[in-house]
Amino acid sequence: MANIINLNEHLKDKKDKFDEQLITKIKLCRIRDEIEEKLNNYSIIENNELAVSLSSGRYAAMKLTKLIGKEDTIQFFQDCIDTASKT
Repeated sequence: MANIINLNEHLKDKKDKFDEQLITKIKLCRIRDEIEEKLNNYSIIENNELAVSLSSGRYAAMKLTKLIGKEDTIQFFQDCIDTASKT
């Protein structure tokens, strides 16, 4: 009984972690939406969706491979393809 565990501290840590994850998710969604809008606008300005798509895809593939590795990058693009196929 000498070791008393303060549950409030554990709950606070979990809440802080949850809040941080939520903030990260919100930020990621905002950045995604802004980038998609800019790419869409650039496609219209250049009148070339294919060139903009290939360029942004190349950038993403190269950066993601360095950041998260080849396997996870391939899975990410597969998930994107699956999502696009559903719409």
